[in-house]
Amino acid sequence: HVKMADEAYCVGPAPSLQSYLNIDKVIEVIKESGAEAVHPGYGFLSENRDFANALKDIGVEFVGPDAEAIWSMGDKIMSMRIAQEAGVSY
Repeated sequence: HVKMADEAYCVGPAPSLQSYLNIDKVIEVIKESGAEAVHPGYGFLSENRDFANALKDIGVEFVGPDAEAIWSMGDKIMSMRIAQEAGVSY
């Protein structure tokens, strides 16, 4: 996939804690690239509200649910309340 991309940026070494899970490093690369929006893919930072907020803080669109939705769905009690209020049986 990298070979097919118009541009590619290294976010760090192979260990994910030093690269794809390092919000500061990812934000640095986003700024360097001039990206206006970020799709976080699956896993890594896709369900991280701090990452969604960090993008919002620098004016970059997070392609996915907002930070509040990420938090709500990650909290079992809150997500059950939301489902009940929406009439979803569980």
